[in-house]
Amino acid sequence: MTINSATLLPDLKYFGSFSNAFRIKTHTLIYWGYQGAVSRIESDSHEETTITGYISEAIINRLRAFDCPIWCEDFSVIENRPTEKEGCEGKYRPQPDLVIEGNMRGRPEYIFEAKRLNKAGFGTGKYLGEDGLGCFLSGKYAARYDEAAMLGYVQSDSPEYWQKEVQEKINQRKENLLSVRQAAEIINDLPHEWSSIHKRDGVKRSIFIFHILLDFRVNR
Repeated sequence: MTINSATLLPDLKYFGSFSNAFRIKTHTLIYWGYQGAVSRIESDSHEETTITGYISEAIINRLRAFDCPIWCEDFSVIENRPTEKEGCEGKYRPQPDLVIEGNMRGRPEYIFEAKRLNKAGFGTGKYLGEDGLGCFLSGKYAARYDEAAMLGYVQSDSPEYWQKEVQEKINQRKENLLSVRQAAEIINDLPHEWSSIHKRDGVKRSIFIFHILLDFRVNR
């Protein structure tokens, strides 16, 4: 029997399921980034890119620390990293807000898209729009993976308020919806987290989205 060696090669366009350990560690890095970023917030009107920059810088500084846990050696964080997408080249390649990459076999990437949540013009429409959750549902981001995350930068009201608002809009508009879960217990330090599962346009597999709401209100 002859075996075609090509059939033994991994599918570079599909990674498979993340391990729970990988998921916990990427979430932990996001929490560390949040800790560093929130201390720099001076108003409720910081731009999304500013906050994302603060989070990225805080994660990088933690990874550089000599007292960082040994597992940190396996991770790196990249802000606005161009990703491969058929038909897109150069500056036209998609650029997710944050990518946490594991330096283990397969080079898994946890991809995060961020949106502000503020009644002053940054509501659920942008969070769920084509440049928010829509980036995952269209297959523009994370087509190689079955899981990704949205970061909601809460700047007004409360995380509980925005969770209710976003969930209601998803249920109303469907958003390729398969199911919504009210809570996701990945790490205790990120209590305002929940999840939803969606079909994707142009990708045969569904995607599991974690929604991580980070409280950036000045008067929390």
